[in-house]
Amino acid sequence: MRLTLLGVLLLGMGCASSQKIYFPARRMVVGVPVANVRSEPVPHNGEYQYDPLQETQIEKGEPVLVWEKKGKWFRVEAPEQLEFTHRDEWEGYPGWVKAESLSTDLLLYRHIELIQLPVTELREKILEKASLHLGAPYLWGGRSLYEPEITDTVTGVDCSGLVNWSFRQVGWIVPRDAHEQYMRAKSIEPKELKPADLIFLAKPNKPDRMVHVMFYEGNEKILEAPQSGEKVRRISIQDRFGKSLSELKNGVLIQDRLIFFGSYFSEDK
Repeated sequence: MRLTLLGVLLLGMGCASSQKIYFPARRMVVGVPVANVRSEPVPHNGEYQYDPLQETQIEKGEPVLVWEKKGKWFRVEAPEQLEFTHRDEWEGYPGWVKAESLSTDLLLYRHIELIQLPVTELREKILEKASLHLGAPYLWGGRSLYEPEITDTVTGVDCSGLVNWSFRQVGWIVPRDAHEQYMRAKSIEPKELKPADLIFLAKPNKPDRMVHVMFYEGNEKILEAPQSGEKVRRISIQDRFGKSLSELKNGVLIQDRLIFFGSYFSEDK
């Protein structure tokens, strides 16, 4: 079949009507309670199972930069969720969001400002927020409070989503994923751990790549979102790793993972 010049022009017009590039990016705001950010413009599977296309979630009032429109989807960057891995540079989390989830009403933007509290109270407040997730199902790429009454979007957290979300509730923006959270944290020794500090895990064959993160709660207990099929839990270090805190060291192999310790706090903050 031969395409006439008119046919080619009509095809081009059809493509242009469903796809558009924005430069500079359009500023928009999340207008729904929770929206999924996808690696491709494909809906979430709707289950609490591993979904390889799930990147993260954005919540109502969170800003985004819109770079492209394709059909009913926007390609966005979430500037308040820092990440490094996608392009080996610090940027807002990239991905695809349903266009209907975003609003041009910038008055919906929820400004994030650090709560002014003494360090000890700030640590406690972060863990208080994290505790709201206890018993909720783990959601790969999740970064939202579990709300089963929201029926059009699955809600919950993964390990790093729990950390990112909990810090955000006190106005503190930390990177989105476990590895980037480790990159920005200062390394500390196990004996220096205080509530709301972090424990990281890496695979032995990739010791410089963190694959899991959890909160240290104090009193040799941790709070974590373990993995798909499980729930956010509080568990003792002894039960989790088979060792007491005094037996742990940075870079030591525990079970099938290397363990590391980090903090975002300086005591004069």
